[in-house]
Parts: sequence; C-alpha cells; structure tokens
Amino acid sequence: CERLLLFENDAFNMVYQVTCSLYAMIFAPLLCQMIGMVWYGPLLGQAWLAEMNIAQMPSSPPVMPFLLTIVSNFITTFLIINIQHILAVATSQQALTIGWVYWVATIGMRIPHYAFGMKSLRLFLIDSAFDLTIALAVSLAVFKLHFV
Repeated sequence: CERLLLFENDAFNMVYQVTCSLYAMIFAPLLCQMIGMVWYGPLLGQAWLAEMNIAQMPSSPPVMPFLLTIVSNFITTFLIINIQHILAVATSQQALTIGWVYWVATIGMRIPHYAFGMKSLRLFLIDSAFDLTIALAVSLAVFKLHFV
C-alpha cells in the first residue's frame, strides 16, 4: 500500500522518489495524538500547565491547536517515511537513529523561541522530551508499518 511520486531536477540531473505508506500515514499521526493525550494529560499535564501559567484547561479546548497538531503529525510522518526510504533503513536501530537525528535537527530551531519567550527550562524539557518521544515513536512505527 505504497504511493510513489517521481520528481526530476534537471539542474542536478537527479530524480527524487517520494514515497508514502497509507498505513503509516494513518497510524503514526494517531499514535502521536495518543502519546500527547497521556503526556500533557495525566503524565505531565499539571507541570506543563504550571510552567505555561495556565490555572486549568478550559472545559472545551479550542479546535485550532488540535488541527495544527494533526497537520504537523502528518508532515512529520511524511518526512520520516521519506528519510527512511532515501537512506534505505533496514533495522529498528537505524529507524530509531533517524528519529533521534530528526529530533536533534529540529530542536535547535526551537531553543531561541524558548529563550526569547522567557520560557522556563522546565517547560523546554517537558516539550523537548515529548518531541523526542514522538520522533522515536513515529520513526519506529513508520519502519514497522512501511519497511517490514
């Protein structure tokens, strides 16, 4: 259940293959949502709310953050599928390494937002650990659903 798109780049004489596994594109974003509900709920929800200076979550949370999260999860899944495809990942260890490298590559861009936003180190660690968990979970799920 794989879709393959080809893109040609005449300037560099290359053909790019973009692959997309339907199973991975459905399961991995749902997995992200489930991890997020536990992470920012019973696991670290109170600590996160305290660091964000929010007394309590509204009884009916706004829809837009959930929609943006779902879109972000689809993008992350799509990128990890294609990184694993390009690098011909063959083992779970390689898949986890891809997840870790993806997290390292993206965390550097977030550090200034926390620093200039005067956000606490504790908040940064809560969010960054969540992002690492998501990167590893998506990478392993994509590998298991798409490449095995």
